This record gives sequence, C-alpha cells and structure tokens, in this order.
Amino acid sequence: MRAICVTLGAGAVIGIMLGIMAMGAPQLGARLICAMAVLMYLTIGAAAVGLWFGEDLGLQWTRLLLLAQIPVIQSTGFTYVFYTGAIGLLYGGSEFGLRGLLGSSFMLAIRPGATSEVHFIIGANVLAIAMLGVLLRVDLMPSPQPPPLPRACE
Repeated sequence: MRAICVTLGAGAVIGIMLGIMAMGAPQLGARLICAMAVLMYLTIGAAAVGLWFGEDLGLQWTRLLLLAQIPVIQSTGFTYVFYTGAIGLLYGGSEFGLRGLLGSSFMLAIRPGATSEVHFIIGANVLAIAMLGVLLRVDLMPSPQPPPLPRACE
C-alpha cells in the first residue's frame, strides 16, 4: 500500500510542477487548462497523503480516482479535439519547448484491424487495475474487538 502512495504522490508532484511551469504560456485558455490540471493533481496528492496516514477518506478517494483512470477510449476525432487542441493552446507559438508525456502508459487496448490507421480504440489501464485490486483488499476500519493483551511470563 505504501508503494501505491509513493507512486501516486510522485505523479501528483510531477503533474503539479508541470502544470505550474506551463501556466506561463501566453496562449488564450492555457492558464485555465493548467489550473484544472493542477487541481486534479492536488486531489490525487491529497488522496495519496490520506491513504499514507491510514485515513478512510483517503482510501475511498484513491479507489475512486483509480477507478476513473481504468477506461481508455480513443478515437481520432476525440484525440484531436481534446489532446491536440489542449497542446495547441498550451504550446502553440511559444518558446516553451517541453516534449514528452508523463503518466502511466501501461495499457491493454483492443482495436479493429491490424493497421496503424485505426479510428477507434477501447482499452484499460492495467496499472490502475492492479493498484485498485490491491486497495480493494485493504480494510482501514478498526476491529470491534481490541487486540489481546500480552501474557505475563510465568
């Protein structure tokens, strides 16, 4: 469970840092997109911290956030409108040259046809499924009976 907290916490810190760095982009809408990303990563970080300290609310939020990351649905139009449009708002015409994607790319995808020119992909984030599987077995609720007292040596 601690490894999940560290993984989510590190991802949240990196996401917050990149979001804050990209807020300086001069394009219209860039600050709004970056602010939404920073808020999302703050939520992930808060859930990871709550889980680290054994809070039930942290466990519930972490489960919910991992559940939201499981489905992977891509289409050419969806990718263009949301990803390419957002990147264009953030980096179009600026001197800011950040390249690459940070995030979980552990994905199992099913697509029609075997060519690279597919128009629709349905998949699942395997890493999120594995983490959620571990967290579904975790029970932070206190037991109704106190632990037994140690016996005195005779």
